[in-house]
Amino acid sequence: MNNSGVTQSTATSWDVVVLSFKILYQRLLLWIRLNFQYLLFSIPLVTAPGATAALYFAVVRGLRDPAGNRIIGSEEMKEGFSRFKFRALGLFMIKWIIFFVIVFSIFFWIRQDSWWLRSFSVIGFYTLLLWMLSEIYLYPVMVDNPELSIFQVLRNAVDLAFIKPFETLLLMVVSNLLLFFGLILLGPVMLVIPALQAILRIQIYWFITGKVIPGFMDLVQYTNEYG
Repeated sequence: MNNSGVTQSTATSWDVVVLSFKILYQRLLLWIRLNFQYLLFSIPLVTAPGATAALYFAVVRGLRDPAGNRIIGSEEMKEGFSRFKFRALGLFMIKWIIFFVIVFSIFFWIRQDSWWLRSFSVIGFYTLLLWMLSEIYLYPVMVDNPELSIFQVLRNAVDLAFIKPFETLLLMVVSNLLLFFGLILLGPVMLVIPALQAILRIQIYWFITGKVIPGFMDLVQYTNEYG
């Protein structure tokens, strides 16, 4: 699968972004199918977090089957939804609670009369940025480490964003640009945007944690070593 000459040991975060677009193009029908099923699972809004977790679960299965030997589809989506629906909902609720607490604290300090008290809002803005960056890793961490509790997932995601800020910032910019253009163009583009975001986030997560990214390996080598 990898004919670019780039290996995981020599790759940069930008190489991971390029690889993600390449994988999207090579297996476009798979990602469109998963994305369509994700949209169906998300029709009741309360199930949207579980549907997102199911999409990431299925994308992980797809990425770890670069040869396309297995049919990745509704069974993986159902399995992922069943395994992660409650944790995903809990993660979603806690994520937004933390977000609003941070925003409230920023407004609290900004409204103080003393300038040195207002200066505490800088910490709030930094915390908000760190939290927004860490949000990118929540689903990859949860799906790839099913043994972790919700709070362990949150802690690991924050640690990754703090340790690797530049890689995370690149991922956030690319991910948000995809969403922006997807919303502007609508139509067929939205059939691949959520799946592409999942591919990007999962592979960047693997990259910064040192986990094997199948796309950087020769197909025969990967099959022999990892099946």
